[in-house]
Amino acid sequence: MANQIRNRPTPLPVRLLCIFMAGLTACSTTRSQYVWHDVAAPSQRGISKSSQVLESWGAEAEGPNVTDPQIKPGFLLAMRSLSDSKLSGDYRVDFDGGLQLPYDKTVNTTGMSLSDLRSKLADVYRAFFKTQSEIDLKVKERRYWIDVRGLVNKPGRYLMEPGASLDQLIGMADGTSKETPPQYVRIQKGQKMFVFDLNRYYNQSEDRPQIQGWYGGEIVFFQKEMAGSSGERSSSSSLRLPVYMLGEVRKPGEYTLNPGSDFLDSLVLAGGFTEKADLDNIEIIRRTAGGKRTYDFSWSELQSAPTPVQGDVIFVHADTTPKAERRTLLLATVISALAAVATSAVLVLAYNKGRI
Repeated sequence: MANQIRNRPTPLPVRLLCIFMAGLTACSTTRSQYVWHDVAAPSQRGISKSSQVLESWGAEAEGPNVTDPQIKPGFLLAMRSLSDSKLSGDYRVDFDGGLQLPYDKTVNTTGMSLSDLRSKLADVYRAFFKTQSEIDLKVKERRYWIDVRGLVNKPGRYLMEPGASLDQLIGMADGTSKETPPQYVRIQKGQKMFVFDLNRYYNQSEDRPQIQGWYGGEIVFFQKEMAGSSGERSSSSSLRLPVYMLGEVRKPGEYTLNPGSDFLDSLVLAGGFTEKADLDNIEIIRRTAGGKRTYDFSWSELQSAPTPVQGDVIFVHADTTPKAERRTLLLATVISALAAVATSAVLVLAYNKGRI
């Protein structure tokens, strides 16, 4: 009797549901990477990765002869209007790129050239005039806002010349702390970061770090501890672990972790993922004695990820998948789950009736 039941053919609906579920499960399976690799090595995903931990900082500033310069945080702009004298005046671009203007107007100048901003202002104030008003706009002064923090005597925001050196920046902040002199400097703007050794900078026998210029809006942090040189920390040290959460997290920045903390702890401090986060493309960037290395992993395999150590940069990449494709994948996952439930129900029912 048992052999007869075992040899009975499986009903066609059960076969079709099993095949359907298997196909959808394969389609919704996510990819993962679990291999450390050198930054200089080609990406294993076949895509060139641009690490946000930079090997040099800044770019040569545009000269005064450039007729349509890019607007930078700290620029002083001269605006003139024949139609309304209240618009005429000099206005400084804020640290975050905002430009505060008359009639309680604020314009975000990030990524704008002078001509772009001139057109934007014409649109902003069009409703204030019966006829089209001509607004003249010029760059009156080209200096950059730099936010200096950490082990300096006078932390704060300073207006610097485009080609100002690090020494000039330290001078503006009244020098570095003598009680706790800094050994490392971290420069950060948005998701870009550059870290270097101050001792090496001042050692004339070594090549100086490549600070080619300023972008405007940088945070320059003078710190005692190395931000990720060896990937290890002394067991005798009482310092806590700082890591840098960047990319598609709600609160990017530096976070101090207690010993034994893991990736999930750092993610909680950073407010979690944004809606654009690619959970299959999380990258840990670590500086070791042999150079800089990266480790790629997927959120679904969190237990395989290494524990963050001092100076690690955790970068959550953005999901570049088109919305239509993301919806299709989500729908496939939902259908796969429903198919699994349906298949289980059919199999149980068929078993109870002695068909399988």
